[in-house]
Amino acid sequence: MLFEIFLFIFAGLALRFLLTVSGISPEKIDSIRDRINYFVFYYIIPFVCFKTTYTMPFSLSHLKISLVANFTILSCVALSWLIYKKIASIKDIKPEVIGSLIMCSAFGNVLYIGLPILTKLYGAEGMSYAFSYDFLASTPLTWTVAVAVCMKYGKAKSFKLKDSFLTILKIPPIWGLLIGLSFRELNIPLPDLLIVTLKAISSYVTYLMLVIVGISIKAVPPQRFALLLPAIIIKIIVSPFLALSFGSLTGLSGVPLNVCIIDAAMPSMILSMIFATAFGVDLRTAIEMIFLTTVSFLSFFVIFAGIF
Repeated sequence: MLFEIFLFIFAGLALRFLLTVSGISPEKIDSIRDRINYFVFYYIIPFVCFKTTYTMPFSLSHLKISLVANFTILSCVALSWLIYKKIASIKDIKPEVIGSLIMCSAFGNVLYIGLPILTKLYGAEGMSYAFSYDFLASTPLTWTVAVAVCMKYGKAKSFKLKDSFLTILKIPPIWGLLIGLSFRELNIPLPDLLIVTLKAISSYVTYLMLVIVGISIKAVPPQRFALLLPAIIIKIIVSPFLALSFGSLTGLSGVPLNVCIIDAAMPSMILSMIFATAFGVDLRTAIEMIFLTTVSFLSFFVIFAGIF
């Protein structure tokens, strides 16, 4: 599983290298990447969202996990905003860069990396809790708070709550979520073949997006690390510590608490680079955060797996 994640990222890196030595300009490569991003965002992600809401188990016993997840993500947004607001008062940072850093420090890849890891560790119980963390906290906050951050710091240069909700209603993945939820609540049966196909799409789009990350990777100058480091620390270290604290306060223990901690430590969501393209925050920063937090998370995970 970990090997596959690394494999597809490095496959993207290798593809970019091959395109470069073939004489294709970096600008042309980035243009191809952007077109793939838009295609994934508008034509593939809606099916993934539909499958997620239609097949996800739901139980009120998962309420504590959703509370911990919401508090953790919102706390990371607030902390990152305070830190980068202070940094921006000292040195010149583009608003688009700040927007990407806030988004990537708070929102993790809980579905496409977290779900398979937790299922591998805890089986069906882990899968159930992982879905609760995602659907009852991460996904709603992604399409509200993360979109609001992008709208505030992106090309629009301004943010109004009304604009945020209107934008959300125009986003195809939101309709995928709502239609999937409606089908599930109305007990509308779907053919098994369709469910299998949707699950396959969900799996393969993850690999596609990891390859896109690899294609997009560029050398990170040393001065960039200083700017990215606070966001990386928040995502990989502070976030799971907050989940542990909030989880303990709510009385969580055992597997549910472990799920909260592991999901909170997930690397920056791959969807953030599509958000960057769609809403105008800095794409380069989002890509660097995805790559560096993914490498950091997997390194920590391998180390702890070896220890325990």
